[in-house]
Amino acid sequence: MIRLENVNKYFNRYQKNEIHVINNTTLTLEKTGLVALIGPSGCGKTTLLNAIGGLDKVNKGNIYVNGKRITKRNAGYIDKVRSLNVGYIFQNYYLLDNKTVFENVAIALRTIGIKNKKEIKKRVEYVLDTLGMYRYRNRLASMLSGGQRQRVGIARAIVKNPNIIIADEPTGNLDSRNTIEIMNIIKSIAKNRLVILVTHENELAKFYADRILELEDGVITKDYKNKHNDTMDYRIENEFYLKDFKFKTDFENKDNKIRIYNDKQNDIKLTIVVKNNNIYIKGGKNDKLEIVDDESNIKFIDDHYKKIDKSMYEKYEFNFENIIDKNIKLKYSSILNIFSLIFNGFKKILDYSIIKKLLLLGFLAAGCFITYSTCNIFGLKNIKDEYFVTKNPNYYDIKINKIDSKKYLEMEKIDSVDYLLPGDTQISFGLNFPYYYQTTIATGTITGSLTANDQIKEEDIILGKMPSDKYEIVVDTKALNKILELSIVKHVGIKNKEDLLNIKCKIRNMQDFTIVGITDLQSPSIYADKDILINILYGNNKDYYDNIIFKNEEQLPFKDLSLEEIKLKQGKIPDNDYEVMVNYKQKGEFPLNKNIDEKIGNKKLKVVGYYEIDNNDKYYYVTKNTLKLKVIDNAKDISIMPKNETVVQELNEQGYNIISNYKVSKDLYTKSQSKNVKAGLIASGIVLVISFIEIYLMIRASFLSRIKEIGIYRAIGVKKIDIYKMFYGEIFALTTIACVPGWLFVLYALNSLKVISYFERNYLVNPITALVSLVIIYVFNLVIGLLPVHRVVRQTPAQILARKDID
Repeated sequence: MIRLENVNKYFNRYQKNEIHVINNTTLTLEKTGLVALIGPSGCGKTTLLNAIGGLDKVNKGNIYVNGKRITKRNAGYIDKVRSLNVGYIFQNYYLLDNKTVFENVAIALRTIGIKNKKEIKKRVEYVLDTLGMYRYRNRLASMLSGGQRQRVGIARAIVKNPNIIIADEPTGNLDSRNTIEIMNIIKSIAKNRLVILVTHENELAKFYADRILELEDGVITKDYKNKHNDTMDYRIENEFYLKDFKFKTDFENKDNKIRIYNDKQNDIKLTIVVKNNNIYIKGGKNDKLEIVDDESNIKFIDDHYKKIDKSMYEKYEFNFENIIDKNIKLKYSSILNIFSLIFNGFKKILDYSIIKKLLLLGFLAAGCFITYSTCNIFGLKNIKDEYFVTKNPNYYDIKINKIDSKKYLEMEKIDSVDYLLPGDTQISFGLNFPYYYQTTIATGTITGSLTANDQIKEEDIILGKMPSDKYEIVVDTKALNKILELSIVKHVGIKNKEDLLNIKCKIRNMQDFTIVGITDLQSPSIYADKDILINILYGNNKDYYDNIIFKNEEQLPFKDLSLEEIKLKQGKIPDNDYEVMVNYKQKGEFPLNKNIDEKIGNKKLKVVGYYEIDNNDKYYYVTKNTLKLKVIDNAKDISIMPKNETVVQELNEQGYNIISNYKVSKDLYTKSQSKNVKAGLIASGIVLVISFIEIYLMIRASFLSRIKEIGIYRAIGVKKIDIYKMFYGEIFALTTIACVPGWLFVLYALNSLKVISYFERNYLVNPITALVSLVIIYVFNLVIGLLPVHRVVRQTPAQILARKDID
């Protein structure tokens, strides 16, 4: 049963050429009978039929199919209702030409969940036999005549035993004989179900229909029960009723009998030759000859013409009740098997032309760049402390252009401060390799963040021991890694961290240090005695190296009195800040108890004594605190090792801008990496866009070649999701064959190159990145590949079938 309530539909709505194609139509159609929609071309017959059958949308109103509303519903729901309740017969047949007659009919059963092969065979063969098409069941649809194709279309419509049949101009492309046969079949179907027929042949409608609706300009102008004529004067063009011919001539003798029927008197000139049981006929110059035999469409009937009566359609009977398995629960079901789709996808790719196969190189590049970009992005986002930490992460910094020594000394006394160091704590210990003659002049450095050794414990030592002497140091693995990469280090036999234990290293102006322990705290630190941290910083200071390298005689290096044994010659040993003791040999240059030009800050140093030494060393011997003031004077920033986190609040309250060195370094590194990510994405994006355009065009070409098939599937009730599945297989195969090799190649290459620091920092190769990149490849290709499909499938079935690119 069909019910329409105030249904309206427009073409080109709100435009100048707007057409009100269904105009406020309210209608009820009963459960059985043949209802014919007639009217002039363009009156809205087919549009109304499509709306009733769920093939097209309306703008307003409601349509109910067997009590289920199909307006203002999603397409999936409408398709479900259509599949289970409505069968379709089309003017253009819409068969799948590459499938057999049997398969074309069986498709309708699979859409309603009938998968049992025996049940399918039983139903299909029954309807084909009833329609006289059984012997063609294994023939391809493309090999059938028009009348045969329409019979298959009818079989497809009725095989699922729907209670509603939609027939749109089913005889529009048929000759008169097939027209009558098809109409007889449709009339017989309407005995126990509702058939809605659109036809432009009013004579047929008035003979076969039980109810007639006449339309004009989208409005039903007449709706009436048809008073059947018992007969219909409908002459079949290819049936010749011999007794109705006006002129008849017989030529007969003992051996030959020739009879001529003619509708008018004219001269006939024929030459007939019989030879070897073959008949040869030659007509006049303007005569057209056609042989009529058992295979011909022309039929000679030795009788007078008789009008068509009811007996012609009453011979067809469809008794499904005795055929179908009533225990089968009908429900919408996909007609497509994902595995067969994938198999067919691979087969289709292998059948590509040479040019298309060459285009697959673009997909190979896409696979490479997606994998490359994914590993790069993950690598840039995979920020490890070792990538940016150059300083012990426990330090806080005060950024300042010039350090006030007085405030520095005051900060040292704050309870939450463990100790302060001027500068950034970066130091370099020198290494010599006098093991072989060839390496006597070779040098190396161990660079790290100077840290007091009381910041580590015995359990932190992974190799060696804790320091027991001022000149013993512990070095973290992160500070050792770079020197272990030097070829000279490998040449002298140092291959691993253990080989660096007990090796001597140098800081200028001090005794040699010995590496006695190694930690692995992920901190590039060099741990030394807290009492000599300032001395180490000064020995590492740039002005000291300038003095040694460039032999600057006017600026002498400072030395800490507490670390040296010196012999006083005259005066006293310095015990106050800014007091200095110089070589006795320089007493003429530096008078006792006089200020000299050398300054720390803005204050000149005062000579208070002379020391005696055998060589010509020219050091300034000062107190430890004076040396600290010298280091402070040369530094810009202050590094703070806190006892607890309150140091931040305390120093901020005093007006200092204290920051976490670790946080700042990480933020800067992250910002830098973000720029790299952006640059990488832009470069990769350009290549990917090109690749995606390529896959879009390839799938679009494949889709357009199958658009008729898509339209047919949608028209008979196949859901949109199943149409997408049809292309899943091809896209999956395309991606697997062309993109996956590129994915594997890039993963292998990056994994092999990660031993190089640059690749190790910027690219991450692990199961997660491999899986993510693979998913991206398949998903992106799937999304891009399905775009052309979506552009068409989003249309209604009626819109798809109305496309000009459908045969």
